[in-house]
Amino acid sequence: MALSTKYNPTEVENKWYQYWLKENFFQAKVNPAKEPFCIVIPPPNVTGVLHMGHMLNNTIQDVLIRKARMEGKEACWVPGTDHASIATEARVVAMLREKESKI
Repeated sequence: MALSTKYNPTEVENKWYQYWLKENFFQAKVNPAKEPFCIVIPPPNVTGVLHMGHMLNNTIQDVLIRKARMEGKEACWVPGTDHASIATEARVVAMLREKESKI
């Protein structure tokens, strides 16, 4: 079989997504006997555009979670949470004022 010269995300991602679903990789199995290790990831900043700093931050977090798992810890990487939500709230309030004359 020849290796494709171009990456086909639909072909590749669909294959692996089905495998992850079949293997229950999206289901957490908490083991209270292990030392917990958690990283909470805020969503991208709604006031700007994504940049290399976001990628660097996520790469570092990925490395830290993988290291914790290799050390036998109960590692949990929680994406999409906002620890303060100040920027998000300000953006939503401004949007509501502009588009819906609310607030």
